[in-house]
Amino acid sequence: MNKLYIFVFLSILLTACGGGGSESSTAEPAVVGTDSPPSNIVSAPIQSQPTVTEFSLEESKPLELKSVIKSTAKTSSEIAVPDGFTLSSERSFNLLISRSKDDNQLAYLSLCSDYQKLSDGSYSINYDSCLLRTSLNDSQYEAVITVTNDTVGLVAAMWFMDESKEPLITDWRF
Repeated sequence: MNKLYIFVFLSILLTACGGGGSESSTAEPAVVGTDSPPSNIVSAPIQSQPTVTEFSLEESKPLELKSVIKSTAKTSSEIAVPDGFTLSSERSFNLLISRSKDDNQLAYLSLCSDYQKLSDGSYSINYDSCLLRTSLNDSQYEAVITVTNDTVGLVAAMWFMDESKEPLITDWRF
């Protein structure tokens, strides 16, 4: 008798939760968002934009050029390292972005290391090489950026949420 009650209970449960009818529906393709801006080639910023934005990138501990030490070492065991020498494979930069106080538009910043400045003044930026991607909500933005010594330059692209404004792009070579 208990088996009969369990069977009836499970049958009712499956009937109540199952099926759904004969409606047919087609699945809408999902739109996948990307972090990168819509194009890899962007034009140079136009000068007529009302926003005053300053980009600053300064090395936090610049290396001082000291006299070159000549060595007479023939093998690596004879190499003498001067006091205070650090073999650092990276360097740090202070990034400062100042926007005018009346510019309250939301913006998005990409700081990338792989880019080329084209002959027409536009940039080709590989957004997969970005070291920093962030939104800019305030008029001031500061960050410390650490790059390896083989990095020869950085490019900053500031994209505005208002699509009528062209992005501001600047680069640094070191």
